Amino acid sequence: MQDQHLQGSHPGHLPPPSKTHERDRVCEAPGCHTKLSIYNPARHCWQHAEVQFPSFRGKRLASG
Repeated sequence: MQDQHLQGSHPGHLPPPSKTHERDRVCEAPGCHTKLSIYNPARHCWQHAEVQFPSFRGKRLASG
């Protein structure tokens, strides 16, 4: 029976931790009591946030 030799490697560096924000923040919309996540940098919940359309870069497909 032939010996099998496995060799591992050390794991790379860990990614930096996610940025956090204050705890116990609440949506700033009048009458909204939605608690915001510590990972959400916005001042409003998803229902009251402004609609933002992404700006895609690159070639546009020809219409029609």
